[in-house]
Amino acid sequence: MTSRAYLTVGAACVLLAGSAAAARVASAAVAPTFAAYIVDTTGKEVGRATFVGVDTGGVLVRIDTLGLTPGNHGLHIHENGSCNALRDTVGKVTPFGAAGGHFDPAATMQHRGPSGMGHAGDLPNLTATDAGHARATFYVDRLSVTPGVPTNIVGRAIVVHANEDNYTDVPPLGGSGGRVECGEIGPQRS
Repeated sequence: MTSRAYLTVGAACVLLAGSAAAARVASAAVAPTFAAYIVDTTGKEVGRATFVGVDTGGVLVRIDTLGLTPGNHGLHIHENGSCNALRDTVGKVTPFGAAGGHFDPAATMQHRGPSGMGHAGDLPNLTATDAGHARATFYVDRLSVTPGVPTNIVGRAIVVHANEDNYTDVPPLGGSGGRVECGEIGPQRS
């Protein structure tokens, strides 16, 4: 093979490799992305979570929020896309109660944590600094932002709880306690 042929083959390889890289970037650029604008119990916006669909399935979650007590906090996707308070028949108000229970599309009725065989909405604990700031990025393979699939989380809520989640059902729902922050998952703001 002549040096000219090697150059032509080499140039073709570089172009193909460049095209593949461009295709991955283009694919990532159009990945479906949704957001939740997180509020505290007074209604003040304190953070944001983004949910990016991944080509191979699942969702990349990024959350950044303020105003928490230092330490670990349970984090879950809840059934309903509402962060309104809910008043029971005796007048007791549950902050963000309209978000409903943990998202459980497989009806497992079990709380087993982010890698267990329980609620799909069980996410890793969120750790707040001494200043009350929490930031995390993680991948969840059992959730989706794809319309029409049972694991789709668009139109649901993300809820930050007062306490750490122990990922068991004792005490009920892992002992993560009251709901202190909430965001409705939907389109990103412009």
